[in-house]
Amino acid sequence: MGTNTAERLEQAIATLNDLIGLTRDSGLTDTTQFLAMAKLHLLMDLHGISDNEFRTLCDRLEGKSPKPGRLAPNRGATARNRREAEMRVTGRAWQCSGESPRGGRKRARG
Repeated sequence: MGTNTAERLEQAIATLNDLIGLTRDSGLTDTTQFLAMAKLHLLMDLHGISDNEFRTLCDRLEGKSPKPGRLAPNRGATARNRREAEMRVTGRAWQCSGESPRGGRKRARG
């Protein structure tokens, strides 16, 4: 990844940090989570971390032993694996399994 591209991605991450703070202060929990997810994916792309490597990290943090073949053979893999169906259905495919939701959606009053 070129220096210019990496710098622009770092700027995008800084902008996301500002937006995350704004939405958190405004009580927009779901939007805050969505922006945090976008930031995480940008950071993973910037540092060449695959979905399999991230899932292995989540497993280790939860005290689980890694599943065989979970780590991608090449760190620079750009293709992302689809999450397990149970995680996609719940709308929390980006979270580590077992992670509790952070709150409900705030509705606009009007």
